[in-house]
Amino acid sequence: MIGIGSPAFCQTPFLDMLGEISKHFELWEILSEGEDQLELIRGDIKHARESFDLQFQVHAPLSDVNVGSVHEPMRIAAVNEIKQTLVLCRQLEIPLVTIHPGFIQGIAFLDKKRAVVKTRESIMDISRTAEDLGVAVAVENMPANINATCTHASELLEVVQGSGLGICFDMGHANTVGELEEMLKLADRFTNVHLHNNDGQWDQHNRIDEGSANLDEIVSVLKLSYKGNIIIEATDLESGAESKSVLEPLL
Repeated sequence: MIGIGSPAFCQTPFLDMLGEISKHFELWEILSEGEDQLELIRGDIKHARESFDLQFQVHAPLSDVNVGSVHEPMRIAAVNEIKQTLVLCRQLEIPLVTIHPGFIQGIAFLDKKRAVVKTRESIMDISRTAEDLGVAVAVENMPANINATCTHASELLEVVQGSGLGICFDMGHANTVGELEEMLKLADRFTNVHLHNNDGQWDQHNRIDEGSANLDEIVSVLKLSYKGNIIIEATDLESGAESKSVLEPLL
């Protein structure tokens, strides 16, 4: 199924956004922040299923949530935030949550590998909770950024290896670091996919056919190796709907 997600949506009241999204999509990946914090919209999600026949998956909170923090109290707080998201998803019968790996800040710049080690420690902890709750979790590859971990396939695999977590393949992120080919080699580990495009320089979230990433090649690999949902990550609903129109004939 093709769905949509956008950080911009959580700036609009959930019910207002719901009516607009349901005109174009049957699946919404909710970013649990702002107006769309899961705790605040629990009843609305149940209403949406019944009245709009809309399905949901969730992107865990991003703001200040660093599972790779080298300051242990902050890392634990981030892990607990993710776990609480998983608990809510279990209660709301939402089957899949996507999370970001850790990021590098403060003294972690003196030894960047520590952020990766801490990220893996957090991933293993989150994996145990996910298994207990029966909620699938996907760890997303990150775009080129001085603060980022898991921009390369090898590091992302290092973080999730041996855990019960899957990978969220982000096409636009991989394109900014020249990692599309290497990421697609991990397609059998994908449990979620984010599609958007860019010029290869920065994370622009363009329409899926507007950029230097070869959409046809990516879709060809996904058709062979991936059976899950595809989320169009857009800057707004209009461009997301346009991307859906581009994608549908290719699948």
